[in-house]
Amino acid sequence: MENVIGNQVRLFIWRTTKKNHDTMMTLEEPAKDMFGKVGVRQEIYHLSNTKDPEAESMGFTNISKTVSARDDEEVWLELQFYKDSKHHDEVAENMKNDKSAMELGKKFMEIITPGSCVEGKFNQFGS
Repeated sequence: MENVIGNQVRLFIWRTTKKNHDTMMTLEEPAKDMFGKVGVRQEIYHLSNTKDPEAESMGFTNISKTVSARDDEEVWLELQFYKDSKHHDEVAENMKNDKSAMELGKKFMEIITPGSCVEGKFNQFGS
């Protein structure tokens, strides 16, 4: 599954204060390991810039403005790749019953800006 994307992806975008950057980084590896054990590829990124003159000249809006990030916040992106919707549902159910998964999720929720997380499930085009 490591190199297989699957046909469903969950996308999350959230904000956290810049002072929580190192804490977020310490949560990334255990989360990636946890998801990897159940066949989910997970990627987490933080926004590297909030200004891109070239993109702005083409009429694009930086995502930091779309999610209303303050100057003291970072914008993060998480992608989770599942084989299909059944695989997602199975993983979600298993995570609810996994104490360590719930503890990791709680730590994550404690450091993100309340109300900032947006998410969506996307199916591969043509699926």
